[in-house]
Amino acid sequence: MDNLPLGTPECNRQGIDRVITFVTDRGYLVQSLIAASQLAAQPDVVAIADIIIYLIDIPDDEQAAIRTALGASRFNFRFLDSRSFIPDSADRLPSLHVPRSTLGRLVLDAHIPAQYDTILYMDGDIQITGSVAPLVAHDCPPGKVLAGCDRLNNGGKYANPSSYLSRLGIMHPTDYVNAGIMLASRAAWREYTGEALRFLTNHPECCKHHDQSALNAAIGEHRIRFGPEYNYTTWFQAADGQHLVRPRIVHFTGPAKPWNSLKGPWGTRYRKVYADFLTAHPYFTRYLTLTDSRDIDPKYADPSPVMRARRALKSVKAAIDSRWHSVLLRRFLHRAPFKRLD
Repeated sequence: MDNLPLGTPECNRQGIDRVITFVTDRGYLVQSLIAASQLAAQPDVVAIADIIIYLIDIPDDEQAAIRTALGASRFNFRFLDSRSFIPDSADRLPSLHVPRSTLGRLVLDAHIPAQYDTILYMDGDIQITGSVAPLVAHDCPPGKVLAGCDRLNNGGKYANPSSYLSRLGIMHPTDYVNAGIMLASRAAWREYTGEALRFLTNHPECCKHHDQSALNAAIGEHRIRFGPEYNYTTWFQAADGQHLVRPRIVHFTGPAKPWNSLKGPWGTRYRKVYADFLTAHPYFTRYLTLTDSRDIDPKYADPSPVMRARRALKSVKAAIDSRWHSVLLRRFLHRAPFKRLD
């Protein structure tokens, strides 16, 4: 893995009051291990923060097998049973097919040791590509949540239309945050995740993106945006053809990921670390398989002339969107309506 040391330091270290958390089930187990190791490889990060991975619904025998397969590489795992923290989720959320692991971060506060008063949550489908110490060290004001924009407009693929945003109390797409990287004080985290769970329960029809929708509704105007370098989503990757942003955290949002696509928006650059990990630890191929299944959107996989024409039109539209998104990105970076962390 290009000499990436696998593992993280012990947690609950004396004097450490910040914690970086991952929450996943089997789906993003491998990805979370790699992202956590990339964080731990930065001395200025581990000097001020512990790293904990919360694994959802992993039976005892499988927990032991995971630890054995990792050998000398140690991680701070905390194993949670979703039936204990959301025992009636299926009844309360009848119109949403929400994986229980997805809701794990909304109840995370009860499982984080009391010594931590600043929480940095990270999704597993990320990689650390630059220094993140300024983010980890940032003191978020009381009652605020630090997060990044999901995208800069309502158009294009996987758009968030105005009708969706307005139901969450959001009037502009740049006010809609991507919940994959979020920093807050312990008190603010407890308040807004609790409110988000209640919103998801009471208004599931508004939650197109499940807990991310609910978190946006809960946080509202209490958000503080950081720059796209700390949550470089697929939208920014596609828009940033001129490499205006030097990403520190890349976030593989959308269905095309480095492990399931060779021709997608991320290309092959970020794939090798997963391949190296699986070669070194073949046990984990049961959790992650490298494929090219997302090179063509399944909707357009039919080789008929009609579908080929539709794919061609789709490519033209994507090129037009990309040009416009590049304009939006340049304007956004020039106006800088976000918190600079260093």
